[in-house]
Amino acid sequence: MKKMVSALAVAVLAGCILTGCGGTTAADPGGTGAAEAGQTADEGASGGGKVKIRFMHQWAEENRLPYWNALTEAYMAEHPDVIIETEVIPNEAYKEKIRIMLGGGDMPDLFFTWDGEWVKRFANSGAIADLTPYLEEDAAFKDAFNQGILTTGQVDGKQYSLPIRTCVNFVLYNTKVFEQYNLQEPKTWDEFMNVCETLKANGVTPLAMGDAEQWAAAHYISALNVQMVPMETLEGDYYLTSGAFSDPGYVKALQLVKDMYDKGYFMEGMPSTSQNIAKEMFAAGQTAMIYDQCASFKTQYFDKMEEGSWDIFPLPQVAGAAGNTGTMVAWIDQFAVSSKSEHPEVVVDFLKFFYNEANQKQMQKELGFVSTVNAVAGDDQDSFPQLRKAVDIINQCEGFISVLDVEMDGAVANVYQSSIQEMFTTKTPEDVMNAVRAEVERVKAEQK
Repeated sequence: MKKMVSALAVAVLAGCILTGCGGTTAADPGGTGAAEAGQTADEGASGGGKVKIRFMHQWAEENRLPYWNALTEAYMAEHPDVIIETEVIPNEAYKEKIRIMLGGGDMPDLFFTWDGEWVKRFANSGAIADLTPYLEEDAAFKDAFNQGILTTGQVDGKQYSLPIRTCVNFVLYNTKVFEQYNLQEPKTWDEFMNVCETLKANGVTPLAMGDAEQWAAAHYISALNVQMVPMETLEGDYYLTSGAFSDPGYVKALQLVKDMYDKGYFMEGMPSTSQNIAKEMFAAGQTAMIYDQCASFKTQYFDKMEEGSWDIFPLPQVAGAAGNTGTMVAWIDQFAVSSKSEHPEVVVDFLKFFYNEANQKQMQKELGFVSTVNAVAGDDQDSFPQLRKAVDIINQCEGFISVLDVEMDGAVANVYQSSIQEMFTTKTPEDVMNAVRAEVERVKAEQK
C-alpha cells in the first residue's frame, strides 16, 4: 500500500469543548528540546506580549483528558509567555469538524488528524505546514522517531505531520469463557467460526460490535480485504489508480462478515449500537470477544477488567486467500500544524515537549498509547501482558496498511462504510460493491 509500513521498520513498537485546559504536570517536563528552526518559544513570545496558540484533539474521555490538560499546563509553566487554548471534541464530532476544516474552515495552530488520505488532502490543499525544515535542522529530534512510522506523515517526500501512536486491531477474548467451554485461540477463519458457533450454542454472545458510527464493521472488512485481494490490486483500487474494485475478493470479504451477522454471532442490535457500548459490554462480560485496537487496551479493558480475565489474538487467516495474510491493519494518528499559524516555531517547540522521553513514558503508562519514539516504545517497564503480547505479534508480521476510511478517498470510503452497514439489513455484498464502484466513477469524473 502507499502508506504501508514494513514490520521491520516498526519492530520497536508496541502501540464537549474545553478552553484553557488546567491540571498538574503528568511527567517531569525537563528537556523540551527548543525549536532550532527559527526562534525558540520564549524568543517568539518576547517583546510582543503573550503568544497564544490553539490546540485541538479528540481525547475527551475522563480517563484520557487529564494527561493532555497536564501536558499543556506543564508547558505553559515553563513558558509563561505562551498560552495554549485547547479545544477537545469527541471522536465522531471531530470527524465532522475536520471535514469542515478541509473545506476551508477555521483551523487551529495544532491539531490531531489521521494518516493516509487525511494528511494527503490537507497537504495538497496547502492547509498544513511542511515540517521538513524543522526536522532537518534538529537531527536529534528527527532521529528520535521510528523512521518507518515517521513516513506515514509524509507526502511527496515532505514531512507534513508527526506520528502520535500506532493503532493495530486484535480480537480480545474472555479467558474464563474460553476455559469454560474448552476453547483455544483460533488460527484460521474456520476455527474462528467454530469458536463462535460453540459459544452461541451454549447461550453466549460470541462478539461485541457496534456499527452505529459505520466504522467498526469496516475494520473487519479492511482486514479481510488485505487477505482476500492481491496487494497490487488493492493499491490500484484504494488510490483510484484503477478504481475498478472488480476483484471477487471484495465480495468474499463482505460475505464472510455478513455470514457472521446472519448466524447471530454479533450482539443483538449491532447495526444501530455504538461501538463504545459494545466495548462496555465486553468489559462487563456480556460477550466473549471483541475486535478492537491496542490503543484501547489500557483504558477500556486493563483498567476495568479483572487481572488475567482477558487475552488477545490476531484476526485469523482465511485459508487459500489470494491476498497478503502476513499484513495487519493499522493506522497511525498524527499531529499537524496549520500553514496559517502565526507562531509555528512555538507550536513545534510544544511538539518537542510532547515528544520528550518523560512525557512519552507518561503517555504510555497513563493512556496505554504506544509511543512512536524509539527509546520509549521499547520500554515495557510500565506495560502489561496483553500489550506485550500485541507487540510480539506486531513485530512478527510483514507490514501494515490503514483501515479503508483512512486509506481511501473520503467520499468513496463514506459510501463503502454506509453500504456495509446496509448489508446487515437490505443490501447484498454485490450491492455494496456496486455502490462503491458507482461512487468511484463519480469521484474520478469530478477529478478530470
